[in-house]
Amino acid sequence: MRRISSDMMNTDTQFWLRRREDAMTSMQNRMNRQTRIENPRDDPMAAAPAVRYDSFASRLMRYEENIQYTMDRSRIAEGYMRQTQDIMQRVRELAVTGANGTFSPEDTAAMAVEVDQLLAELVSLGNARGPDGDFLFAGDKSKTEPFRALDGHVPGAGGSVTATVDYLGGIGTPQAEISEESYLEMNLPGDAVFWAERQRIAGGADATTYRVLEAGSIFINGAEIGLRPGDTVQAIIAKINDSGVAVRASLDPVSSSLVLEGTQAQRLRLEDGQGGSVLADLGILSGSGVPSDYAASTSVSGGSLFDVVMNLRNALYKGDHLEIGGRALAAIDAGMDNMNRRLAEAGAMMNRLETASMRLNKEIPDVVALGAAETSLDMAQAITDFRMLDYARQAALQMAGRVLPKTLLDFLR
Repeated sequence: MRRISSDMMNTDTQFWLRRREDAMTSMQNRMNRQTRIENPRDDPMAAAPAVRYDSFASRLMRYEENIQYTMDRSRIAEGYMRQTQDIMQRVRELAVTGANGTFSPEDTAAMAVEVDQLLAELVSLGNARGPDGDFLFAGDKSKTEPFRALDGHVPGAGGSVTATVDYLGGIGTPQAEISEESYLEMNLPGDAVFWAERQRIAGGADATTYRVLEAGSIFINGAEIGLRPGDTVQAIIAKINDSGVAVRASLDPVSSSLVLEGTQAQRLRLEDGQGGSVLADLGILSGSGVPSDYAASTSVSGGSLFDVVMNLRNALYKGDHLEIGGRALAAIDAGMDNMNRRLAEAGAMMNRLETASMRLNKEIPDVVALGAAETSLDMAQAITDFRMLDYARQAALQMAGRVLPKTLLDFLR
């Protein structure tokens, strides 16, 4: 008689034992992670909001990092701005002293030497870097040194001194997202912080009969202002004034030329649009295509802090007491007023950042708690379930050992 045997019972036992071991491994992983959802299929209804909460919490943490980075950068920039104000205060003291007519030309020349050294320190502060190596006052060109000092000869100096300081940074500022769809400028551009007077630019051409021939645009401080064929100078003035840019356009009553004047102490950056020549036709730009490359007939007034200090130094070298106590001192006061205003703006930015940081410090734990409520694991229940699974596995092994004994006959065919 031929013996018929089957391993069906053994296979089934091993299959269900493996299922039990997988369940125990999954329970161990959940206890290690302290979450009841190891995979979304474990509880789809709870996994969906849990994923949303986790994503939202990650975004909030990113905002918190942005705020902390911006605060650190702003604190450093504010420190440099306060040092600049201290230097300008010393420059003002020298101007008041030099305006006294009792000093000899040798005395004022000695004051000019100190002013020149203070000017060099101002340029150094304008080119200050942050902890990441980026320039703090370069606007949106944080890798470019914002201020370039060029040497030249000044009457009475007896040598080469700083003659011009050009701004090479950007007109915009990098922004940091500090909350959902809410952005804050990370710093202030150097052509706003280190500026003294409101700039005034008057064209050298009579604009009374001017009309735009082709559709185009002009750019003022990065803002595009569209123009249409047939626009007169009055229409151009109205569009500039309605654009929201910090500049006021008008028509000179004497020369009938276009006049652009900043509403605050800041450098004006002017540029014709692609293929356009409106500002060049109005006698403001030279037509070279280089931004703020003014025509020879254009009248430009209002300079930076560096221009103000250089004018004072030159007047001290010449011993011009009237210039020192007049225009030079007035320009210094204007520059210090602008610096105070920029410091107030920096302080307001810091206050907003601190407020946003306090809000996130409360919001992040709340969101994390909401996510934990969807996925949190009851450790006591989990330990009980794990012990039950282990007990059932041990019982299954003992039963299999009795029901499925292995003898030599089991291997005979």
